[in-house]
Amino acid sequence: MYIDKNGNHWYKGNLHTHTTLSDGRRTPEETKKAYRAAGYDFMALTDHWRFGAGNEADESGLLILSGAEYNFNGEDVVKGVFHVVGVGMESDPMETITPKNSDAQTAINEIIKRGGAAILAHPAWSLNTWDMLMSLENITATEIYNSVSGAPRNCRPYSGEIVDQLAARGRCLRLVADDDTHFWGGEQTLSYIMVNLGEKPLNRANLMSAILAGEYYATQGPIFDARVEGNEFVVECRAEDEIDRITFFTNRPWENMRCAIRDGEPITVARYPIDRGDTFVRAEVYSHSGKKGWSQIIDLRRV
Repeated sequence: MYIDKNGNHWYKGNLHTHTTLSDGRRTPEETKKAYRAAGYDFMALTDHWRFGAGNEADESGLLILSGAEYNFNGEDVVKGVFHVVGVGMESDPMETITPKNSDAQTAINEIIKRGGAAILAHPAWSLNTWDMLMSLENITATEIYNSVSGAPRNCRPYSGEIVDQLAARGRCLRLVADDDTHFWGGEQTLSYIMVNLGEKPLNRANLMSAILAGEYYATQGPIFDARVEGNEFVVECRAEDEIDRITFFTNRPWENMRCAIRDGEPITVARYPIDRGDTFVRAEVYSHSGKKGWSQIIDLRRV
């Protein structure tokens, strides 16, 4: 847990994890113990087609959200490989859906109906395209970064281009970073979200309310604040995180002020002048140690 200068309490969590209950290498108990030791405050165990119940006071010291992952269409990337992670449901969606009688939209609907968040997993790894995803409704968030989809096991962990294509078409999805832990080959305890609960206590109700409202950002370590101030998008960082670069992303291909580059001291503040042609803006933060952070997308048409 981190307390910012305004007294807001931020909690660290991972929403996509597998155990020996499906295709993960470690047991639920081992997994929870390792994440707690890495400073996590909450997590969800999201084994494939297996509902993991939540626990407000788990013996590991973590708050455990209920969770499961529902995958569709095998490896048919032309038809559309969709993996939907559900977290925080109050009951099991498999009371209604099965691998044979449902599709991604049905799973999303059931997750939402049961009070959960429906997260589209690793769209780049799945070779999803923006037009495939435009047809899916009520997605709570999507993974902009999925740790296990990168080296050494895979090659497409980052989905920034897809979320930008969607945002340019008016679908400004909320962004999470997750580990999708399976193999414990370096993907574990790497990418997570920081959730702002203000001064509220950490419990399922407060945590799910904040997640559904988008009160969080994705990171691998950098702590930062991203906000609109007048006609600027401002990113403020901590000096101790040693930020080397901040890059701003919008719908416009060309912009002379796209990157803030470290020149001597670490970057602590970067300002992007919002152009009247910008319909959305987001930022990525890069630390000297190679850790990244991703802000939420700001839909400038609604600001």
